[in-house]
Amino acid sequence: MNFDHFLREASPLEGLAWRKYRRGSARRRVEFRLKELGLDGFDAYLDLLRSDPKERAGLADLMRVTVSRFFREREQWRTLADNILPTFLAGEKGGEVIRAWSAGCCGGEEPYTLALVWLESIAPHHPGSAIEITASDIDEASLERARAARYDSGSLREVPPETLARYLTREKGHWSLAGAVKGLVRLERRNVMSDPLPSGMDLVLCRYLAFTYYSGERLLDATVRLWETLRPGGVLMVGKKERLPGGASAFFEPWPGCNGFYRRKG
Repeated sequence: MNFDHFLREASPLEGLAWRKYRRGSARRRVEFRLKELGLDGFDAYLDLLRSDPKERAGLADLMRVTVSRFFREREQWRTLADNILPTFLAGEKGGEVIRAWSAGCCGGEEPYTLALVWLESIAPHHPGSAIEITASDIDEASLERARAARYDSGSLREVPPETLARYLTREKGHWSLAGAVKGLVRLERRNVMSDPLPSGMDLVLCRYLAFTYYSGERLLDATVRLWETLRPGGVLMVGKKERLPGGASAFFEPWPGCNGFYRRKG
């Protein structure tokens, strides 16, 4: 059994979109798991997954994807800075704290981008307001990278030059993030599908995680869990190329004219 065949058979067991896991990193983790368990091949591991609910429940975490970069899809961040956040501050959140959660934050690139947007585009015009950013990931190694906040040039290729100069410092072949940015983000280990989630959020960022790698009931369950984290009228930000599943219309409505942004119903 090759890896593609394994993915086609194993992924539906946990509601995963198998094509999205055709990555070398996912295959290496599965192969390492085979060695840990003393199994001979993908077919033996598939048999184990079918018979062992505990092992099956860990499949999504085992094949996790840890790819990100700062200001990924920059036009979405401009929308956030020019439309979404100012709308919050012009309404009932004016003068209050904006509460945001980055789900599946990888090495911290996404929540730190949000912090940069706040410092660059929002804070100077709303001195009485503040933001609290919670960022979580299932992978402890990714969280360690986020805590270190040191990045290579490839992660920063979409950062505006003036922002790079103001908030990052070149050190021994890497770029280190300023303390003013890191101080806006609280990092924690959390599983989106099984751990208790934060509540009362104004903004939830879930980009290229649930709406790319999940399918079927698992996808709808993730949608409901994200809905539960938001306050009424709060906003879910997904990737530009992502769409919510059909059943999500009971929970979210598109933010008019803003691709990848959905307002919580109810």
